Amino acid sequence: MSSEGVQPAAATQLNGNGANGPVLAPAIDNNNNNGEAVPAVVAPTNQQNGNVEEVIDLGKLKSPVWAHYTKIRLNGVVKAKCNYCKKLLVGESNNGTTHLKNHTRICVQKKIRDGSQKILGPHYLAQGKQDLVATAFNADFSKRELAIAITMHEYPLSIVEHLYFKRFVCSLQPLFTVPSRGTIKKEVFKMYDIERAKLQSVLDNNIGRVAITTDMWTATSQKKGYMAVTAHYIDNSWMLRSHILRYDIRTCFLLYFNHC
Repeated sequence: MSSEGVQPAAATQLNGNGANGPVLAPAIDNNNNNGEAVPAVVAPTNQQNGNVEEVIDLGKLKSPVWAHYTKIRLNGVVKAKCNYCKKLLVGESNNGTTHLKNHTRICVQKKIRDGSQKILGPHYLAQGKQDLVATAFNADFSKRELAIAITMHEYPLSIVEHLYFKRFVCSLQPLFTVPSRGTIKKEVFKMYDIERAKLQSVLDNNIGRVAITTDMWTATSQKKGYMAVTAHYIDNSWMLRSHILRYDIRTCFLLYFNHC
C-alpha cells in the first residue's frame, strides 16, 4: 500500500487515559478504495486548558543537566520542564543550558527530594509536647530514631521486616532504606553504649552520694525471675534522679529461688 495521500492525525489527540504516550490515531488512505481507517503513530501529546504539549526526544542532547528536565513543545514553542517543580524554562538549543543549571541549583523541590533543603515540620519532645523545627532528611538520624522507638515502645526487632511497615516508611521518605534486623540490633547496642558512657560521666561528676537499690520479681506466666539494680542520687542542681544500672534475668532467677 502506498504511503502517499496518508494524512497524519492531529497532534492534539490524546490516548484513552488522557495522558502522555504513543497514540494510534486513525488516518485516511486516499488510495484505499474502501476508505478504511489506517493506524498512524504520532508524538506523545497532552492537552490542558487549551495548551498543546508534546514531549520531544532527548536522544541527541549531551548535557547532563537534561536529566532533570523534560523537553517539550508547548503550542509550537520549545520549553524545558523541570522534573521537580514543573517550572517551564526556555528549551531551545541555541539558548544554552546555563539557565537550566542555575535553576537546578536553586530548585526548592529538588532540594527537598535530595534531602538538602530544610523544611518546617513537627518535632515531638520526650514529654509528649510538640514543637515546630526546621529539619532536613538524614538517613543516620532516621535510623537512630527508629532504634529509639523500638527500645522505648518494646517493638519486636522483626518490625523492620514487615512489608507494610516498609511501605509506610517509603511513603513518608522514599530515600530512606529500612535497615535489616541485624543492623537495627547493632544500632540499639550502639545507643546503649552511648547512654552508658553518659551515665558514667554524670555519676563521676556528681558531688553527692549514690544510693543503690535492687528489685526482684517473677513472671508467673514465663516462670522466670528478674532483678533490676537502680541508682538514686541528688544531682548538683538538687534534683532527685534515678537510673537503672543493671537488668538481669538469669542471675536473678538463681537468686530468687535460693532465697525462697
